Amino acid sequence: MHTVSGKNLSSEELEEVSKWLEQNNISTQRLRREFSDVLPLAEIFKRDYPRLVDLFNYPKKSSVQLKLANWETFNFRVLSKLNMTLTKDFMEQMANGVSGAAEVLVHEVIRLEKRQRLAEERNATLRQERLWEENDEVKTVVVNKQVGDGIVQVPQKMILYSLYEKSERDSHEKDAIIDAYQQRMTHLESIIKLKAERIDELQMQMGKQPQKRATSSATNSFLAYDGNKSLIQNHISPTEASSPAHLDADGFNS
Repeated sequence: MHTVSGKNLSSEELEEVSKWLEQNNISTQRLRREFSDVLPLAEIFKRDYPRLVDLFNYPKKSSVQLKLANWETFNFRVLSKLNMTLTKDFMEQMANGVSGAAEVLVHEVIRLEKRQRLAEERNATLRQERLWEENDEVKTVVVNKQVGDGIVQVPQKMILYSLYEKSERDSHEKDAIIDAYQQRMTHLESIIKLKAERIDELQMQMGKQPQKRATSSATNSFLAYDGNKSLIQNHISPTEASSPAHLDADGFNS
């Protein structure tokens, strides 16, 4: 059981704590005040150990005594099951918001995470070795390996070459599928880019269109419908004869 009590952190350890707080979106300026209650830490442990932490057991408190009660509950129900425990004095420091206590606790949490990762890696290695031992297609041979000036015998796992070839084929097939999806993704991204550029061009063109001007001058160009719904073109001034006509919803120039 790893026991946590107050201590002084080195500059490297404090830098490690700052990076961890940044990764977890925790402000360093209000760390001492926020971590005087166990709830923020319980929320982090809920993410990593969802079956171990029940947030209903740690309602937010304001008084020092109630905060201390929260810490004692969390220490017993969660930390002790992870082979980590806080001393009574250290929990009182946390509840009172003593300077430096929260940083020490965060550093211990970082160390706990490292221990958990190492344990998971060891367990994964042991599981793989057990599978190898149960598999008749995997053999253990002893090979000579030079270590320094001497030769030592080292056990080494070996599999049939046919299994190796099959693994290689499977790997190449998966790589081909990944490449196909990447090419398709690149193609879709290019289409999206072209559409975005086209939209920008249309918006620019719409912004440059002249405003519709109402006038009774006979030299202005306009189109209208007669009673038989046929288009009639009236007088067009020489300057507008060369420009294209734009029709609005009612058939008038815009």
